[in-house]
Amino acid sequence: MASPAQIVSNQQNAQSSTGPRTPEGKRQSSLNSLRHGLTGQTVILPGEDTQAYAAFRDKVFHDFAPHESQEEILVQTICDTQWRLDRARNMEASLTTLALHEEIPPQLAAIEDPSVRQGLVAAYGYDKREKKIRNLQLQEYRLQSTLFKAIDDLRAAQALRRATQQSRLAEAVDTRIACRKTDLPFNSAQLGFDFTDDQLDREEIRRAIASNRKSQPIYATLTQL
Repeated sequence: MASPAQIVSNQQNAQSSTGPRTPEGKRQSSLNSLRHGLTGQTVILPGEDTQAYAAFRDKVFHDFAPHESQEEILVQTICDTQWRLDRARNMEASLTTLALHEEIPPQLAAIEDPSVRQGLVAAYGYDKREKKIRNLQLQEYRLQSTLFKAIDDLRAAQALRRATQQSRLAEAVDTRIACRKTDLPFNSAQLGFDFTDDQLDREEIRRAIASNRKSQPIYATLTQL
């Protein structure tokens, strides 16, 4: 444990600090806010657009709409994995494109037909970088597996949450109806339910509509078709 004198000294040093001054220090500081909260790994690489990542992350969270910490972790995994997968695909395409902008063997340069020459040059570039490209493709495969699993896990977690919530809502409505019939007071919070009166009212209305439809002769006929 720090002594009182050390605490005072640390506070004074913090107040006098002006933050990172070198370009490297400033870059590292700017990446701190984009580190994954659980693993501490940097989400983006130097040179990548932090604003583009932030916008992409916001869109992914908006689309999947997580409601609990477990869902938020899975959505973050989906976001980061898709970002890395796009990066790997771009790198693979860049490695192949490099062949079109480097010195090529004389026998390829002597080919007069542009379409034939370009195809052979691309094949030559791929052959030179085959190991790197295969490594990237292996990484893409692993990232896709991680991505699909995270999406499946998220859908399962959200389905379970919705089913659990619907079951609790049905229980709350049953309890409120029972209280109404026996002239007992009903207080959702006191009885351990986390639903508003509007939510309970809508569920009762939904039940009444469903019950009315089932009581109609046409409903019985259609269900037998």
